[in-house]
Formats: sequence, structure tokens, C-alpha cells
Amino acid sequence: MSRVNPDELPGSMVVLGLLIEHPDATVKEIGQLVRKRFAQARFASSTAHGALPRLAERRGGKLPCTERTYEAPSQERYSSLDRYRATKHGIKVFRAWMYDLQEDGATVGQPSQREATLGRIELARIQDVPRLIEMARKEADVSADLYATASQRLRSHLARRRDDPLDLDRKTREVLLYMEPRHWSERAERYREIANRLEDIKQEAEAMGVKFGGA
Repeated sequence: MSRVNPDELPGSMVVLGLLIEHPDATVKEIGQLVRKRFAQARFASSTAHGALPRLAERRGGKLPCTERTYEAPSQERYSSLDRYRATKHGIKVFRAWMYDLQEDGATVGQPSQREATLGRIELARIQDVPRLIEMARKEADVSADLYATASQRLRSHLARRRDDPLDLDRKTREVLLYMEPRHWSERAERYREIANRLEDIKQEAEAMGVKFGGA
């Protein structure tokens, strides 16, 4: 997982999801889980310390997503040994994020989830698998569309360009034109494989009697 855009995989949702898994955990413990489970995403070391108190605030009429269950003795307003748990509202907010396909961002030229899908998989339960399959399939389709667009752009460029072996500036600028089709082709295949593996898990779960419903 490359370094992620916080709009795609918010640190607050990562922290909230981990807290739901580990209720009454300390800020320090959640911070350690963020670094361990999302090491490649390279979240800031202060992600948990900043997110947990902020999620406990009531802002603009919105209910708090976390609540502090233990306040450790400290000269600071917030301690890394403070304990938190998710509120009912917080669980609702997290589930809504887990199942959000961000339809308005799923147009050609604008992949809908990118690395956020991988973040959701890391925080998923078995009941989330059908929705994750849908997300992965959608990502594969978006990537396939982007592959087609990039390939057409490259073909058009090759048809009209005038080759000048001395024009190194032009060659430098053209590098991405040549690489883009491969990038989107590999990305489409990657998400197809993710979806296929999730399908296998779903079938295995159904054979064990797991019933899948809505969010």
C-alpha cells in the first residue's frame, strides 16, 4: 500500500475501526496497531493521539464517535495512556464509511477508492466480504476504462508525433504516456484477483453456514 491520500483512507476511520476491534484500548495501543497494520500507508506517528480525542468531541451538532473511558494522570490534556471506546454513533459512522462506494468519484479518470479499498479489507469482518467484492470489481472496471483511455491517448500521440532523436525534453515528457497503459492494466488485474480471492472466501464461508446480509 503506497502512501495514501487522507481523503481516500482517513486516519480517523483507521483509528475508529481499530478501536471497534479493541474496545477500551489506550491511545498508545491504537497507535501501535496503526503502525503495525498499516505500515505501508505511512500514517503519521501522532495519528491515534490526534484522532481519538477529536473523535470524542461533539462538533456542529454531530454526536461523538468515541468516548474516553479512562483518563490517565498526566500534566497534558490528553495522555497516551488514556483509554477510549467507540460510541454507538461511532460504530454507525464507521460502518457507513466501510460501505461507501463514493459513486461521485468513480468516473473515468478518477478512480473511486484506490488504496482505500485495501484499507477497508484490513479492517473488514467476514460479513463485509460481499461489499468488498463489489468494491474490488468496481475498481477493476474503473482501471480497465482508464487503461482504454490511456491506450487511445498513446496511439493518438504516436500517430501524430514527429520523431526527433535530439528532442530529449519531449522524450522526457512522453515517458508517462508510455507507462500509463501498463499501470492501469496491471491495476485492473490486481483488483480482479482481489475480487476472485474474496469470492473464494465467501464461498468457503457459505459452505460453513455463514449467511450474508446487508450492512
